[in-house]
Amino acid sequence: MSLKNHIKNIILDIDKETGLISKEVIENTPERIELFYKEIFSGLSIDPYKFLERTFPVKSNDLVIEKDITFYSMCEHHFLPFFGKISIGYIPNGKIVGFGDIIKIIEAYAKRPQLQERLCEEIAETIYKGINCQGVYIVIEAEHTCMTMRGVKALGSKAITTSSKGIFNENKNLKIEFLNLIK
Repeated sequence: MSLKNHIKNIILDIDKETGLISKEVIENTPERIELFYKEIFSGLSIDPYKFLERTFPVKSNDLVIEKDITFYSMCEHHFLPFFGKISIGYIPNGKIVGFGDIIKIIEAYAKRPQLQERLCEEIAETIYKGINCQGVYIVIEAEHTCMTMRGVKALGSKAITTSSKGIFNENKNLKIEFLNLIK
């Protein structure tokens, strides 16, 4: 059975008691939802490491930061969106990648059923290993609609997760510098 038919059955099941859902919704919404899911989960078919194949040499290994990168993802527990900002800092090891390539890595992982904690770790690990940098530090701040629309309904609450690799785990001052710069 196709995804579209499964979605139609869910709509019909929700509506079986009342019969209030319109014929247009029953006939056309399943296809719109199917297309939405294909787009929102398109990261499942992408290898994020491919975005790190093109690098640029640098003479200095100073801290590189890209901050407040907007993202959205889907919570794997409820299939409801979570969204927010990601800030990334890394210490090169003689080479850097384009800022757009970092955004593509984020999108590849965010467009999968996700947990914020895992998203943070996957991005950090990919950048760390993919460009063999000296260290990477990631901060994600996100609002989860599974907490704001349902359940505890904690409107405006945000979850913050971090992941650090390499030199950021050895040098507390470097972490502090990164956190001060992204404020």
